[in-house]
Amino acid sequence: MISLNYHKTEYYKKGFTIVRNIFSKKEIKNLMKELEKVKIKVEQKKNKQLFHKTKDGKFNTIHNIQIFHKKGLIIDLSKKKKLQILAKTILNDNPVVRNIEFFLKPKKTGMPSPYHQDNFYWNILSAKALNVWIACSEANKNNGGICYLEGSHVLGTINHETSFAKGSSQKISEKVISKLLFKKNYPKLKLGDCIIHHPEVIHGSKKNVSNKDRIGFVVSYKAKYAKTDENKINLYKEKLIKNLKKIYN
Repeated sequence: MISLNYHKTEYYKKGFTIVRNIFSKKEIKNLMKELEKVKIKVEQKKNKQLFHKTKDGKFNTIHNIQIFHKKGLIIDLSKKKKLQILAKTILNDNPVVRNIEFFLKPKKTGMPSPYHQDNFYWNILSAKALNVWIACSEANKNNGGICYLEGSHVLGTINHETSFAKGSSQKISEKVISKLLFKKNYPKLKLGDCIIHHPEVIHGSKKNVSNKDRIGFVVSYKAKYAKTDENKINLYKEKLIKNLKKIYN
């Protein structure tokens, strides 16, 4: 049984909370089957903002899935009652799906993600949003699992710079990170576990040099009545274009 009050308290204390066994092995297995269909669809789009591959041609990230994949298990899981209840409890408002992604990070060649805050991309006022990161494989420090700077969401959204990295176009500079004293936390996840994290908690991950894939299915929600800062979103889009040009030109 999920303890809603516990997870809400931990979320606002640490910037994230771990919910164990939220999905069954069967649900994850079926999700992986649908992922193969998504890979075919997104490659046909030939839109470099929607996916990124490793140097050896494997999918590393797939973004904005809800735009081109309108029905199926992926959409059904994003609307699961248990996720909706968790999100509603934490946000104190009805949640709305804003984005669906896969962070695949294949063995040996999975790419790193620099330290960043999601709300630098989203620009949602009062940070009334959250990410649900669902483990579709084991995830830990050894295979490129997420590292959180525990409690760093108290800083609010801080300045980022262009990363020139695939799948994560902005980063907090290493100089700034080196001065922060927050504890580094590398959650250990089993298949079917999930992390719910605050859009302003600082997080990132190292490349995957292990012999095991690290696969995450990610659904982000916003509070129904949350508003976005359109000026900042437009500035971010300009930086995104700059990042893509540098990577692919």
